[in-house]
Amino acid sequence: MYNSKTISVDFEKKCGKMKPLLGINGGPKSGGYDLPFDFSEEFSEMAVPFVRTASAAGEYGLNQFVNIHCIFPDFDADEELEESYNFLPTDLYLSSIKECGGEIFFRLGESPEPYKRKLYAKSPRDKEKWARICEHIIMHYNEGWADGFKMNIKYFEIWSGADRQECFASAKEDFFELYAVTALHLRERFPKIKIGGYGMSGFYAQNRLGASEEEKSYVPFMQKFLIYIRQKEAPLDFFTWCCHSANPEEIAMHSKYARNYLDTAGFRKTRSILCDYNTQEYGDQLIAMREGFPSEMVAAMITAQRAPIDMMFYATSDISTGNNGLFSMSDFKTPHRYAAFQTASLFAKLSRLGTVAETVGDYPKELYTMATFNKDEGALMLVTRAYAGKLEINLKGSEYDLCTVTKVVSGGERGRGSVYKSDNIKINKNRLALTAKKNEVYYFELKKTAEQDSDEAQEIDY
Repeated sequence: MYNSKTISVDFEKKCGKMKPLLGINGGPKSGGYDLPFDFSEEFSEMAVPFVRTASAAGEYGLNQFVNIHCIFPDFDADEELEESYNFLPTDLYLSSIKECGGEIFFRLGESPEPYKRKLYAKSPRDKEKWARICEHIIMHYNEGWADGFKMNIKYFEIWSGADRQECFASAKEDFFELYAVTALHLRERFPKIKIGGYGMSGFYAQNRLGASEEEKSYVPFMQKFLIYIRQKEAPLDFFTWCCHSANPEEIAMHSKYARNYLDTAGFRKTRSILCDYNTQEYGDQLIAMREGFPSEMVAAMITAQRAPIDMMFYATSDISTGNNGLFSMSDFKTPHRYAAFQTASLFAKLSRLGTVAETVGDYPKELYTMATFNKDEGALMLVTRAYAGKLEINLKGSEYDLCTVTKVVSGGERGRGSVYKSDNIKINKNRLALTAKKNEVYYFELKKTAEQDSDEAQEIDY
């Protein structure tokens, strides 16, 4: 016998604006100067609001993009001279992001180096010069210096994962000083940009009993960092941190930790940004083939909307890793879209409407909902994580009387999933009904057309 639950949506009660939650680590193109791996169409369809460049120089970046040593290859060169810089690969990379309509979240620093001898993932020997190099990079992309651009990039992140040896092999005090020197220099030179860091590796030790010694070191590192830059009066417009978890409630919990630590340290106006999230921990497993991934991803974004998070970035667009559950390349030529890409595209449609309506009837670990609207239309997204049974949806404060329902189910050929669509579903007396199974994602496009003519909720079927 089926369970039964009721969800209520009140369009007269506004719950703020949609946050930019569908940011992505890594841009739509990669693969060296020629940028042969192209997901521009996918990025545009998902309406990716921000692209964080910390993952730009991975395996398919060929050590050419974004990293300071890629742009300024000879640290002994004169940082005032245009010829000291190699901007072209990063120009092409960033331009591909802008062409898709996304804003750039620029990481100033170096990519991780997992081998013992670090060439670049360490403190520069001249921190003041390093800060001036960063200044000239910003000049190139925002002020047109060195035949550059006026991209109006607002967010500049100093380093990423500085609390891990593979990302920053020098002493933590070296990073604290590097951040303060660079942030103070850039604030004086560019008073309108937003400066922050540092890709904190996570709050796992706060609630996971099996946390490693390295994971236990992340929070003390952060606390010392906040104390140091507070003493130096260095700006921290935003603080970035990571969370890989299949449990949306853990993301909400970690967001509260981050907000609490920032407020306690005196950074109440600092934005808290989840800069690197996925629903699995780091590894080589192909997450796209996991049955629950599409519903996990949407549940995480719905949870983040209600949590004290200002922005969120999915990791990653890099097709060389199993952590990319959105798309891949077939024979390195034809883009292959996974089921999670379909759900992300639906979430983008939800986000475009802008204003969030109140929903009542979420059940942690089982059922997640979010509704948005503008003056002409509304939308509802419903995720059944661990729930199977009958659902009745009550719409309050609206005149919607017709809807189109799209359902995405994971699985299918190579994780492509299945998409089902039902058009012209009547909304009788503001009610809808359906029978759902676990790990399904529903998207309701709500429209105003004719008068309602029945007291019965129409059962949605496929």
